Amino acid sequence: MKLRYYTLRYLIIALLAVIALWASLYYVVILDEVYDNIDDGLKNSKILIIRESYANDDILNIREYGINQFKVEPLPKGPLYDFSDKFSSDFEYMEYDDDEEPVRLLKTVFNDRHGNPYKLTIRASMVEEDELLEDLMTALIALYIMLVVSIALLNHFILRKVWKSFYVMLDRLKGFKLGSGVKFEAPTSPVSEFKVLGQELEKVLQQNETVYSSQKQFIENASHELQTPLAISLNKLELLVENNNLSEEQLIEISKINDTLNRLVRLNKSLLMLSKIENRQFEEEENIDFNTLINELTEEFRDFADYKEVTVNAINVAQLNFTMNKGLAVTLVNNLLKNAIIHTKAGGSLEIITDKNRLTFLNTGETPLDKNKIFDRFFRSTLNEQSTGLGLAIVQSIASNYNLKVEYEYNQKHIFRIIFP
Repeated sequence: MKLRYYTLRYLIIALLAVIALWASLYYVVILDEVYDNIDDGLKNSKILIIRESYANDDILNIREYGINQFKVEPLPKGPLYDFSDKFSSDFEYMEYDDDEEPVRLLKTVFNDRHGNPYKLTIRASMVEEDELLEDLMTALIALYIMLVVSIALLNHFILRKVWKSFYVMLDRLKGFKLGSGVKFEAPTSPVSEFKVLGQELEKVLQQNETVYSSQKQFIENASHELQTPLAISLNKLELLVENNNLSEEQLIEISKINDTLNRLVRLNKSLLMLSKIENRQFEEEENIDFNTLINELTEEFRDFADYKEVTVNAINVAQLNFTMNKGLAVTLVNNLLKNAIIHTKAGGSLEIITDKNRLTFLNTGETPLDKNKIFDRFFRSTLNEQSTGLGLAIVQSIASNYNLKVEYEYNQKHIFRIIFP
């Protein structure tokens, strides 16, 4: 999720909670004010009714609600009554609306001019007040939604403008490659933090560029300097073998030295390739037809497979194409193919299945490999001295370079699978 939307999400959640809280408090305050106004009117009506009862005894005979919206009920003398005002809300039938509507009631006790106690009940219709509260609630909800949407939209556009220089910097960083010769330049920004971030990125990338160039030059020089003495040593050994004066034991020792030097040559080449892959020095890319590539490499390894008495079968289920460096594609398939043939016992089989987005190698084997170590450098599952332990490490490095996924599992067969994005 983009930073802008991530920030906006939490902002909206906070706004929903805060505005909902304040809207609820506002509604409660308005509701209390409405009830307070109605109750004040009921108190005033109570004073007028009691005052009128002193002058007109007919008031004391009103037992049902009428036009005046009150009723008086006589109470027996003797008990001590609570003369305080008690307010409550209720529903009563209204002929105009032909429905139960809310009313506000005031109940109290008073004494007439002769000292006789009466219960006075006054009601006031809350129909208009109820509609007012409903309208207020509707208005609050509409205002609530509009505020949240408006603030969210405003923040969206404001945040997009504020973070613009950051995203420009991010795009430039994505397109930056070490060794390309193009210097990274941070965009100008009015935000101090982004300005500092851009300056620090320029410094760090410049330092990385310097280190990269030095490392690249060192690896190339070291590889060249190692290859030359190794080649000279191998040539001298070949000349020494041609000497007829050597004993059989001496020839055996020379053969061992020759094997060791050849292993050093392969090791040097493998380490150099690993370094180049990790430093992304294979820039040229093209659309690779893996179906054709598998068929070509299978034919190249046919003699070696026959020598090892391994049956190799290429199965094309679907067309597989992917854009990458041709040399790395060949190395990727070559290493897996060679690894499978070498580690398959005589009489075994190897199947290479090419599917729409995956490449699978299945070869017979009796013992599963350690899936947590097989892609580590210099890890060897056999005691074969000719193995450098870098073949599968190179496969993993190439896969990581192109966001491919390499999987291994054992199910009566060794299964190496490359999943393409």
